[in-house]
Amino acid sequence: MDILTQDTLDEQLKMALLKRLQALVRESVDCHAICEQAVLGVVKLLDLCGCQLRIFNGESTMTTALYEFVCDRDEVGSVLVQHTSFPDTDAPNTNPMIEAGLSADTPELSVFTLRYPLVSQMEVLGELVVHRLARENFEAPVQDLLEQVSTYCAIGLRQMRFLRLSQTQSVELKRLNQLQDTFLSTVSYELRIPLSNIKMSIQMLSLAMRRSGPELDPDLEAETDFVLNSASYEKVTRYLEVLQKECDRETKLIQDLLDLQQLDNDTVSLLISSIDVEQWLLYVVNPFQKRFQEYSFNYEVDIEPELPALMCDQISLSRIMVELLNNAYRYTPSGENVRVRAFQKKGYRANSPSQLHLQVINSGVEIPFEERSKVFGKFYRIPRLDIRKQGGTGLGLALVKKLTLRLGGEVKLESAGGETIFTVILPFQGVRA
Repeated sequence: MDILTQDTLDEQLKMALLKRLQALVRESVDCHAICEQAVLGVVKLLDLCGCQLRIFNGESTMTTALYEFVCDRDEVGSVLVQHTSFPDTDAPNTNPMIEAGLSADTPELSVFTLRYPLVSQMEVLGELVVHRLARENFEAPVQDLLEQVSTYCAIGLRQMRFLRLSQTQSVELKRLNQLQDTFLSTVSYELRIPLSNIKMSIQMLSLAMRRSGPELDPDLEAETDFVLNSASYEKVTRYLEVLQKECDRETKLIQDLLDLQQLDNDTVSLLISSIDVEQWLLYVVNPFQKRFQEYSFNYEVDIEPELPALMCDQISLSRIMVELLNNAYRYTPSGENVRVRAFQKKGYRANSPSQLHLQVINSGVEIPFEERSKVFGKFYRIPRLDIRKQGGTGLGLALVKKLTLRLGGEVKLESAGGETIFTVILPFQGVRA
């Protein structure tokens, strides 16, 4: 057998093999197909007497797969591709190695073995081993071809490892999220009963207490469970108010968790009805006027006249607006502006119907750019911006986003020029029940 040179190497077959490997690497993450194609193509192109492609594990201590090509020259086209796995104690080679030996069947020819490592990002992922009968060693064109084939195989192996790693991480993340949701759901349901009992006990204590003094009816005093003097009465009343406030806070946390769980599971029922936007918005905003005046907010409601009726679930829509107003109350400095707007605006596409835009704008605070994509996540808060120091569950804006999506809309956040704008965009026709 003559040695292979650039002249005798079939350029068409070579380019066909490399293009095929390139296509497999680019379009597929099936590393097995890449390896098999590499072994088959190299043997046929170089007329080898044997070829092996070994794939190592991450520590390069074990061969996890072996693609072995055995060609029977008396029977053209007889090919055996074996997939095996076995321990490998030899350290991987980082450079090509050539070994030579005598052929038992053809003494005038030698058996040359070339070991070419599959290297990617300074890591040896496997090894391509080829055997050929010849009088002289592998020439440069052959080694160049094997180098290109090895490179494509290494890229395919790296892609497969990344895919497996990402799939494993995705499955693990999904499992952890399921465990978290199950835990939160279980804890929420378990806490509802004791919190209800605590709330009832607070109310019963409030009813049972009476302040002592000359104004107290003696008959009423006889029927009262216990009577306190003025100082004790004021102190106990203050304690009960704290208990009531914290109990309401924990009850809201639990309810928010359960609502988010229902939204995640898509089990929230919607009652679609026609809503007069102006009448509804004034009704929702009115309870906040007293709270805003407490901190001297410059408070304004701007509703575009003659807005079309909105087909939507009023309970969910009210919940969205209440959470946004609570957020503005919590993070707006005293003396700053809080503005609520409602207007219609055409969609971005031509001939698209008008959409309702609901905005809550508060001045005196800006959300850092790196925080804006995180504020709609569960339990995410920016404590340094909480000037009221009232804390919070970090679930309000998560509920806003989930409910808005459930209603077929979207929510946007802008924060610049000393003000923050939350915009809820909803189609006037809403979603079907």
